Amino acid sequence: MCREALPKKEMVSGRGGIMEISFIIPVYNGEQFIRNCICEIRRWEWEEQIEILIIDDGSTDCTGIICDEEAAADKRVKVFHIENCGQGLARNYGLRAAAGKYICFADADDRVDIRNIYRLWEQAKSVHADVAMGGYYRTDDRTEEWVHVPGEGLMKRRGTDAEMGLYHKVKTQSMFGYVWNKLYRRQFLREQDIWMDDIRTMNMEDFMFNMKVWSRNPVFYCMDCPICYYITAHASTTRRPDPQVHTKSVNMIRTLVGYLDGEGVLEENLDMVVPVIMRSFCWSMIKNIPYEGMSMRRLEERAGTFAYVPEIEKALGAVDASKHLKSLVSAPQRWFYRFCMCALKRKMIKSISRIFYICYPLMKRYASAVLK
Repeated sequence: MCREALPKKEMVSGRGGIMEISFIIPVYNGEQFIRNCICEIRRWEWEEQIEILIIDDGSTDCTGIICDEEAAADKRVKVFHIENCGQGLARNYGLRAAAGKYICFADADDRVDIRNIYRLWEQAKSVHADVAMGGYYRTDDRTEEWVHVPGEGLMKRRGTDAEMGLYHKVKTQSMFGYVWNKLYRRQFLREQDIWMDDIRTMNMEDFMFNMKVWSRNPVFYCMDCPICYYITAHASTTRRPDPQVHTKSVNMIRTLVGYLDGEGVLEENLDMVVPVIMRSFCWSMIKNIPYEGMSMRRLEERAGTFAYVPEIEKALGAVDASKHLKSLVSAPQRWFYRFCMCALKRKMIKSISRIFYICYPLMKRYASAVLK
């Protein structure tokens, strides 16, 4: 079970002192790539203590056997076999079992750059960061692209010009919405009671997690070093069909707005919330077209799902909500998001669906370039 009793944590002592990093890797039927993921982390060669927590999320292939073999070969590897509950809740299982000062979430089908994680950890420790973010490599069988962090240093909504400037560069980028390119101080997450949501009921659970973190005013540091390799040949969640993508996206937005509103910090976070509403709306409209084909009926159904949600109406109906789209880097994106926002607020379901029907080829090209 996802909430079964966990073994007692041990704050490992020795030459490296307390446990510094807990790597948490949820995996489901990953026999083709899980060993490579674990072995890259096992290359950690410094004296500081780490642990590698593998959450076998009810795999039905040989994943569990492979993980047990790795644990037998390296005492830093600990394997937990649980009933399938989805990536988000599996990560929570790892969080409850973790003993490290920092948490590093790794995706089982990707690879970490262990030396750059060490560099990021050193910097996080030196500035007492609650969150430290790095870049990543986007790679396939032929090419490798370094996706850069747009600047280095502390990121703050209110601070020096450099700190606020970095915040405005990062806040609407998809990089903010990932958890696998960051280190999180475990005690901060515990003190603020921050956990992952259930991926089976909502999309963008990584972004939801990071917004919970950001709403608690963390010390957030950015460093332009690539800490992992995102391998595009593998079928990630964004690259698989999901007939319920629109309802899961709406569930995420309702949960996010409800959480921020309940904490009394919705208004100050609208500069992140409004762009992500529009981004998730556009993604929900086009995601399944490659698998289902083009259908006006489906487009209208998905647009209608967004148009009548009280939490979305509240966020988009805020005074000067459209101003929060001005910081988007792409002018066509700013224009299109504003059009979509206006159409949603006015319940222009047929009109907005027709635009997506016509413009899909351009949207498809853009999505493939920017999304994980």
